[in-house]
Amino acid sequence: MSPAPRLYETSHPWIAFDFQTGSLSEIVWAHLGESFSKCQHLIGAPLQPGVAWDLARVYMRRGALASAAIEGNTLSEEEVNDILDNNKRLPESQQYLEQEVRNVLDALTSVRREVWESDGAFRLSPEWILGKHRELMAELDVAEHVNPGSYRDIAIVVGNYRGAPAEDVPLLMEKLCSWINTILDEAAEKRDSAPDQAFFLVFFAATLAHLYLAWIHPFGDGNGRTARLIECAILAHCGLVPYVSTNLLSDYYNRTRARYYEKLDAASRRNDVAGFVAYSALGFRDQLRDQIRTVQAHQRVVAWVNYVHERFQTEPSTDTARRRRAVVLAMPDGAELTRKQIRYLNPMVSEMYDGASDRLFRRDMGKLIELELVDEVSPGRYESGIWRMDAFTPRPEFGVFAPVLERVSSD
Repeated sequence: MSPAPRLYETSHPWIAFDFQTGSLSEIVWAHLGESFSKCQHLIGAPLQPGVAWDLARVYMRRGALASAAIEGNTLSEEEVNDILDNNKRLPESQQYLEQEVRNVLDALTSVRREVWESDGAFRLSPEWILGKHRELMAELDVAEHVNPGSYRDIAIVVGNYRGAPAEDVPLLMEKLCSWINTILDEAAEKRDSAPDQAFFLVFFAATLAHLYLAWIHPFGDGNGRTARLIECAILAHCGLVPYVSTNLLSDYYNRTRARYYEKLDAASRRNDVAGFVAYSALGFRDQLRDQIRTVQAHQRVVAWVNYVHERFQTEPSTDTARRRRAVVLAMPDGAELTRKQIRYLNPMVSEMYDGASDRLFRRDMGKLIELELVDEVSPGRYESGIWRMDAFTPRPEFGVFAPVLERVSSD
């Protein structure tokens, strides 16, 4: 005799623990392939330790704030930085907003610590999820039916969506963890032989875990934050995504909040799971593109500073050379500057030119132009030569360096 059907099987038939990758379009696979490639470019990208640390902190805070903001938190990024860096105190009536963000940050920090201490394997379990929910809801004034670290025991409706039957929640969470772990096991098997395929599987596991937890809605509150944290944790543990990129999706969901809710709704109403995965894949690719540009901008500055010092190696080590080097390193990228603006770029340059004649200034500019560190874009207006760091850009005005082709004799 077969067991009686569970309530969720009729009330929530879309919770089927199944996803067919064949439902994804070619463009989605292209987005995923680009994301895998960009993650590999970011892993081990040469950056000064201080810069890398600052970027990691920025993205971690931005993702934490985004996850809280989706649930209604109104703090700005500037306010969060002021709270964390300068110990700014909010009015008592707003301190819960700070606590929400701090809880997400603490949970993300605990995920990072788990990644460092793990052997690379990650098993999603109900106990792990309950523990993270407890962290996310710590010290918050929650409603009577909300028990941090425990499943709800009442029916819940959020907007137009009704969560899965409370009596089925423990079983559904067990089934979810088992299903996601099966996908992660397959990814682990492919990691060495086919890392791109492993990445695809990890991405599916992360987004599907996010989606299914939102469908099940196992908690009285904090379901969205928990779902996004699970997504981040799966990406963080896989070893194929740099930690600085694991929380990018939360920022993307917040920036496209209306579309985020539309895709979550369509996934259940129209069984469009592929639509949610496609939406997430597009956002992850776009966020990675922005991150790559940010990293490249820092690398460009380092390359420029090194190049400037290299050009001055053949110059006598004099006050004149030091002044010229200080000027070119102080010039902002892409700005046309007059003589007066250059002389007052910063206090150090201003002091070096204090009482100097126009003739000396023109000699300095002439030498810097000769060294190809500065360009005179129009009479009396100068621009930094940092564009020369932009090799292989396919537009002449941005510094194409075409390969020299030697003419081969026909003899």
